[in-house]
Amino acid sequence: MEELQKALFKTLNDLIAANPEKAENIDIEQLIANVTPEAVGLIKGNLRKSTKKMLEEHRTLTREFEARNVKRWSKAFDLLETHIVICTEAGEEFNSSYRPMAVEDNNLVFDIVVRHHARACHIAQEILHLLKSGFADAAHARWRALHEVNATAIFIAKHGQECAERFYLHDIVDSYDGMLEHKKYEGRLQEKAASQEEIDSCKLEYNKVIAHYGKKFGDHYGWASNIFPHHRRVGFTAIEKDVGLDHMRPYYKRASQNVHAGSKGMRSRLGLSEAEDDILLVGQSNSGMTDPAHAAAISLCQITCALLAMEPTIDHIVLMKIMDDYQEDVGDAFLDIQRNEF
Repeated sequence: MEELQKALFKTLNDLIAANPEKAENIDIEQLIANVTPEAVGLIKGNLRKSTKKMLEEHRTLTREFEARNVKRWSKAFDLLETHIVICTEAGEEFNSSYRPMAVEDNNLVFDIVVRHHARACHIAQEILHLLKSGFADAAHARWRALHEVNATAIFIAKHGQECAERFYLHDIVDSYDGMLEHKKYEGRLQEKAASQEEIDSCKLEYNKVIAHYGKKFGDHYGWASNIFPHHRRVGFTAIEKDVGLDHMRPYYKRASQNVHAGSKGMRSRLGLSEAEDDILLVGQSNSGMTDPAHAAAISLCQITCALLAMEPTIDHIVLMKIMDDYQEDVGDAFLDIQRNEF
């Protein structure tokens, strides 16, 4: 890794040996500037020549790992995938059956909860594929998003049409804040931001919703501020507690370690749960699947039940029970494999 460094020192020593009286006048920065382009070109050229072989070897190792990983966790993966398919198809059927009525009634709660459910199903698919590929920590990070989507959907379903309208219109606040942020760093990003005309137009809409809903509406979770009048600023914790999901906070905080660059996340890795030595994990691992898999199954079950509960027919009640059984089976299957093979 230090061949170029050694070559530079040799060149420098040769120059000093040949002209010792000029040693103090050697421009080292210029010397490096002269050598660097040639070295970069040489190394990049060698990399281009070896790229095909290197990638073929890497992809072969990846395929072989994934085959072993899927084999180890196959029973549990199959249950989780089945659970995801059941929840997804339940959402599709619910949407197609009740959307015409929701449109007629201008039922914004229906639309927002259905869209959250669709997003939850999508995230669950991502989690499944991350687990199959051996990235348990990434899957856990994605569950964090799934938990937020789940809690938000349940919260909106609980508080009704006004809450749904506030959530929908809060897009104006997010858009305006995003425009200002992009404009601030437009030069450094080297990407053109919205025009001043577009920003001014958005600000007019922003001012309207702030005037209508109050100053707190401009906060990140300002759309929920009316539910918590005594809160100085509403955060996700308040929403989580309001819908009875605050008991998941320890798992949420642990999943957050895979999102943020904290000290705990640097050392505590699900993918190293079976490791006995201090390993720097830079790729795939077949460990640590249980927590993100079961958490995903629970959250997906919860948001699907919240969706179906908006039309509590006998069919939906039975389906809720089936999904609840599946999420438990998913957790048992992953835990059984983990305990028997650790």
